[in-house]
Amino acid sequence: MTYSLGGTFSDGISRQNIPHAVSHRRKLSACIAAAVVGVAIMAVQDVQAAGSRKSSKNKAPSAKVVNELQAENARLREQVEQLQAAQRALGLRQQETAAVPGSGARPGADPAVAGATAAEEALAKKEADETDNLGEVVVRARSKLEKLHDVKQSVSVVSGKELDRELALDLGAITRRASNVQFNQNNTRGASLSVRGLGKRSFTETQDPSVGITVDGVSYGLSQLGNFSFYDVDQVEVTRGPRGTEGGLSASSGKVNVVSKAPTFIPTAEYSATYGLREALILKGALGGGVIDDLLAWRGSFIVDKGRGYYTNAADNNYSLYNRDRLSGRAQFLLTPTDHVKAKLSVDFEPNQPQLQNGLTFYHDVPFRYADGSLVDPNGAGTGSNLLGKTRLFGFTNNAGVFTGPRAYFQNRGFTWSDYIAGESTNQTNFNENQGQTVSNRGGLVQVDWDVADHILSSNTAVREYRFDAHNDEGTPYDISVDGGGGVDYRQYTQEFKIKNKPGGFIDYQAGLFGIKTWDDIDSKTGWGADAGAWFATDAQYKILDTNAGANRGAGLAMLKDSLQDARKKGTTSVSTASGSVFGEADLHFTDALSLTSGLRVTKENRSTTDVVGLSANGVGGALNPVAVRNVQLGGFNSAANGNLQGSNSAAQLALADSVANRYFGAAVTSTPGAAYNSLTAAQKTLVGTAKSIRSQQIGQLYNSVRSDYNDVLYTAQLTPSFKINKDLTAYLSWQYGEKSGSALNVNSVSSNVKPEETHALELGLKSFWLDKAVVLNADIFVMDVKNYQQTVQVVDQFQTDINIANGQANPIAYTSAQGNVNKVRVHGVELDSVFNVIPNVSFRINGAYNIARYIDYKNAAKPEELAYLPGSYVDMSGRLLPGASKWNFVVGAEYSKPVWDKYLFHTSFTTNYQSGYNNADNLSAYGLTKSRSLTDAAIGIGTKNNVLDLSFIAKNLFSNNAHEQGWSSYSPYPYPVWYGIQLSGKI
Repeated sequence: MTYSLGGTFSDGISRQNIPHAVSHRRKLSACIAAAVVGVAIMAVQDVQAAGSRKSSKNKAPSAKVVNELQAENARLREQVEQLQAAQRALGLRQQETAAVPGSGARPGADPAVAGATAAEEALAKKEADETDNLGEVVVRARSKLEKLHDVKQSVSVVSGKELDRELALDLGAITRRASNVQFNQNNTRGASLSVRGLGKRSFTETQDPSVGITVDGVSYGLSQLGNFSFYDVDQVEVTRGPRGTEGGLSASSGKVNVVSKAPTFIPTAEYSATYGLREALILKGALGGGVIDDLLAWRGSFIVDKGRGYYTNAADNNYSLYNRDRLSGRAQFLLTPTDHVKAKLSVDFEPNQPQLQNGLTFYHDVPFRYADGSLVDPNGAGTGSNLLGKTRLFGFTNNAGVFTGPRAYFQNRGFTWSDYIAGESTNQTNFNENQGQTVSNRGGLVQVDWDVADHILSSNTAVREYRFDAHNDEGTPYDISVDGGGGVDYRQYTQEFKIKNKPGGFIDYQAGLFGIKTWDDIDSKTGWGADAGAWFATDAQYKILDTNAGANRGAGLAMLKDSLQDARKKGTTSVSTASGSVFGEADLHFTDALSLTSGLRVTKENRSTTDVVGLSANGVGGALNPVAVRNVQLGGFNSAANGNLQGSNSAAQLALADSVANRYFGAAVTSTPGAAYNSLTAAQKTLVGTAKSIRSQQIGQLYNSVRSDYNDVLYTAQLTPSFKINKDLTAYLSWQYGEKSGSALNVNSVSSNVKPEETHALELGLKSFWLDKAVVLNADIFVMDVKNYQQTVQVVDQFQTDINIANGQANPIAYTSAQGNVNKVRVHGVELDSVFNVIPNVSFRINGAYNIARYIDYKNAAKPEELAYLPGSYVDMSGRLLPGASKWNFVVGAEYSKPVWDKYLFHTSFTTNYQSGYNNADNLSAYGLTKSRSLTDAAIGIGTKNNVLDLSFIAKNLFSNNAHEQGWSSYSPYPYPVWYGIQLSGKI
């Protein structure tokens, strides 16, 4: 009966007064309309039958089945209504053009036959579009957890609908909806992703990310390319463990794959407008559909994300921290010249937008004692940044009972030590540099798929550009740090060719070639203002130039100011990478139950890093330069610490010394080079020598261009047998091996390359359905051993070591912090992904992980601040947990929806992410401990059943849980306290 009625309905459509030239969308609408009736009839029959059967067993009818079918029925009816509206407009145009030669109309064709054939083609194309050959296989088109049943790896998926529901826009919000993955927030440049506790890193562009990011089939060589607001998302997948045999850029710990909604021939117009706390305005939209029937479709989308930050700047309340000022747009075009060829062009653009996401630092008193009970500052005057600030701004009583008052230079200028440490209670910063950071992100891709000879041949060509420029402040309203910070100018080009057979035989396989070329220029800038000399001078230096200067105090203060004012130092690191890979992966189906997945990837890496550091501007005090720093000539005159001339000085250098004597002390310049300077008193020369020392100490190390190269061949492999116990239970055992590229690195101008990282991962998993698929439960246990784990460590400073050897020091080896290798790390634990649909109108999910990420052999760790009293330059951190790695992680979410008042749908949802406490400090300081934290997002709203209009109230971090580490002398608070807003969304 169902089939006959469905056929009658289809025949009725074919007998309508429809032009012979039926568009692809019209054919599809007929098929969907038939499906609507068929689904409705089968729903009634199934529900009645289920009710009859279950009544006989004293059981209630399956509300889940009814709810699912009702939802599917509503969705299909909505599509039919949209298509019919488009058809009516399109039909008029087609009638007008049907008789035009070359219009594509086929007079004489049987409409019924053509419609039936076209409907089959439309369904086939729709299914192909859902399978979507434009990227990773299997997972991408399956937006529900139940669709991952046959994927033999630990993987989570979050739908775009879930993200839109609670306004999850950035990587932090997105990854909080998947277990055992963490977004490590810093600023737009410094953020990183970690999976299973692996991957947290500080600022470095010479090192590949451990967790790869792929957006619409394009692998990102830097994590920061994905640190912006996402929009028009179809779904996001998170895979865990080494990846790479499937294509794209390999990753040693996991991948996050973001898939945008693709163009279709169905007309689309979607909108969303949100206004919320702190003047937040978030606008999103998407528009698309067919341009030329059966040939060209498009989709355009955009986001505007603006709003004030929670934290303000007391020195200038026009600015707030972690404000949002983001604008981005994307245009996609789908070309289908034949039934066997599909091409997509996509371009996106995020223009330069300034945001204040650096400088959110709160200061506090340094602890009085080290971990062993010894005094941090036994003499009452320390060298730490906060003791430095306290000495300058407030003063304190030292251990001898002598009061050290604030420096006169900073007195009566409206800012005190109390103001310096007040941010913790006032949620305010104090700084005068408000330029923030400016970021732009843009790119384009061309993807072509060719269906030929039972295979899909694919080409993916993409280019991306990313720019970052930061301007930092030291945390006071004084003119100290000016134009400091980092800058990044990054470009990448990727090309991938892939072949994949159509599944169904003994072997399913894919193979291909992948190449990436990157260019990255990283600037490190330091700039000083008029107050920098007085701020950075030691107590002894300040006393010489001010307190004890006597009659020369005016000259001393002038030199204190001029020593650093307007000077600029700039370091540039140029990183070039060329990487080429061949990869392949195959599924061997020995029986219907037993399969074996195997894969191999071989990658050739060629990398180089060039560093140079110099003064980009001398500023006011150029005459106080040293002669040279490591063969970088600065043109200063040669003098000792007491200011006396020494060694050889050219006539030009002596003239420079005379100009200093004349400028600060009024000494007359004569025709005899050096006479004016030599006429100064010993006290006056001491002032000059002290000012030169302040300048020299802040300039630090300079060096001319030095280059380091790294070349290697790297391997990635997997071997995964799986067994389908029954239609509801599948077990697998996966071995994965991945090598993360080493890097070319210069440490203090000496080549100190980082070794490649080697990861062995073993995973035992079970994918299961329960209660007629009302419960989906996927679980796995895993262990990962990582050799030569890449992170910041203590490494030998060979340049300083050579100097120490030349000077005959007894312990000449010097160390510094730089990127390097930890000998061994081990991660093991249990992961869970599940969905429960057993309560009517409710979908409930819980993801979780118990994860132990531990250093096994880490003897070259930097000393945490509380252990600074220990001798030596490093400590042994073997046995400690990795920074940022919590033991327990849970994601609990639920959605409830219920039809009301005939045409409307009430809905509410929440997502809670819980993390147990962890140490967030890279040096594992006891002051870096972060308490357990749970973040909850929630939404409640009502809308029309056809999704034309929806009004929702959305809350993020509902309970304002802002747990963070306290730090030794300062810390950065959690930047996103509670936020809520009203969202109006829908379709036109």
